Amino acid sequence: MADRLADIQRALDEFRMDEARALAAEELAEKPSAAAYYLASLAARNHGQRGELLQKALEHDPEHAQAKQEWRDMQPPAARAPASAEPDAKEAPPQLAGLTKRFAALLFDAAITSAMTLLVLLINDSFAPLQDALYSADETAATAAFRHFQQSTILYNLVINAFYQTAFMTSLNGRTPGKMIFNLRVVKQSGKRITILDALLRNGFGYTVSQLFLLGFIWAWVDDNQQAWHDKMAGTIVIDLVPAEAAETPAD
Repeated sequence: MADRLADIQRALDEFRMDEARALAAEELAEKPSAAAYYLASLAARNHGQRGELLQKALEHDPEHAQAKQEWRDMQPPAARAPASAEPDAKEAPPQLAGLTKRFAALLFDAAITSAMTLLVLLINDSFAPLQDALYSADETAATAAFRHFQQSTILYNLVINAFYQTAFMTSLNGRTPGKMIFNLRVVKQSGKRITILDALLRNGFGYTVSQLFLLGFIWAWVDDNQQAWHDKMAGTIVIDLVPAEAAETPAD
């Protein structure tokens, strides 16, 4: 019904997403159409559901311009067809990366940035004042020296980590050495390549926020799109370039 489609669009425009989903479900139950599936995709709860609804829209109308564009924008840059090519309505949407693989990649990158932090501390001779204070009888001086060393280490690590992540992600299209090993990539929620500003926001300011009691990382376990706080801030998701089911399929 045209009236109901208009109601869905109004609910979307006013960010009444629960109402938009309910109206879309009613419309699809009564009269499924490309327009209804497309509007439902705009109210989808997560990235995977959005891709499935866009596929349905293209199955009903392969020439639906908005669904075609949205579907193309969801694809990783390397997997996109040329603009003139017809989209494959049955192609699977990008798969969100598993949190175990993401954590393993994070540990790999953390090992590299920790080694870089240690090198900077050695170059700056940051250990000498701490050693002198520890051998001193002045307990207050020892405590102050340890706190200074701790603060310097944290600051160096944050700066190095932000530079490391941003430099690699902008030059390697959303990948760091750790993500390359585990076949992961960071992209915008639309599937578009991240910019240097996205990388700075996600890996500079965003990582700092997520590290508060690790709550930002823990959030990814309960989020529909498996987004940590730094992903939420930058509007990014992490996708798996070699999903488990594909990796397990024997070669012909």
